[in-house]
Amino acid sequence: MKSTNTDKHSLRSSSKTAGLKIAYQVSSILIDLGCIIFRPQQPFKYNTGIISPVYTDNRLILSSPGERTRIVNLLIKKVQEVGIPDVIAGTATAGIPHAAFIAQKLNIPMVYVRPEPKAYGKKNQVEGSLRKGQNVVVIDDLISTGRSSLAVVKAIRESGGKVTDIVAITTYGLKDSEMNFSKNKIKLHSLTDLNHSCDVAIRKGFLKKDRVGMIKDWAKDPKNWGKKMGFE
Repeated sequence: MKSTNTDKHSLRSSSKTAGLKIAYQVSSILIDLGCIIFRPQQPFKYNTGIISPVYTDNRLILSSPGERTRIVNLLIKKVQEVGIPDVIAGTATAGIPHAAFIAQKLNIPMVYVRPEPKAYGKKNQVEGSLRKGQNVVVIDDLISTGRSSLAVVKAIRESGGKVTDIVAITTYGLKDSEMNFSKNKIKLHSLTDLNHSCDVAIRKGFLKKDRVGMIKDWAKDPKNWGKKMGFE
């Protein structure tokens, strides 16, 4: 029996609704754990020099077993939707534990990728066993510009692996990351994003509604936001 256009539309709507529910659930976990902090009037300074009204530290998830399990299970579901690969790869360092949990649950090999090759020994950058032609899904905790994730992709490809997908906990949705991923033929699959986190933060009283515009302005132009706002 052939599926009708109505059936396909219903499936898409159902999938979109489920995706929104997950996005809000994950954002709620991250905000409750203090992983995401909004501070538009007293912004943070990143090591890149960028001034930002939002700071994310998803390493805090690791210390809360219940929430950690929920996040890992959702990441696993996302990997299954993408297609279970031959190998799971974790970005150093924040993506490594989540990649390990996922690989263990799916019973598949795992590697992790250093920011740079070791300066001694075998001078590895990709740690673990990766064979030529193996399909790899990269796990990251946070996507900002996407450059660190793409460095992982590059290292895996240079080692003979095939990568087309990155699965992440959250993303800022910056234009730089979208352009970088598109240019390198990578699809990003994120559990949640900055917009959903803003919505949840407003509901929970961690962010005033009239400050959301400042957050979104930063996401449009993070490099120049601090100067425009008079913070530098």
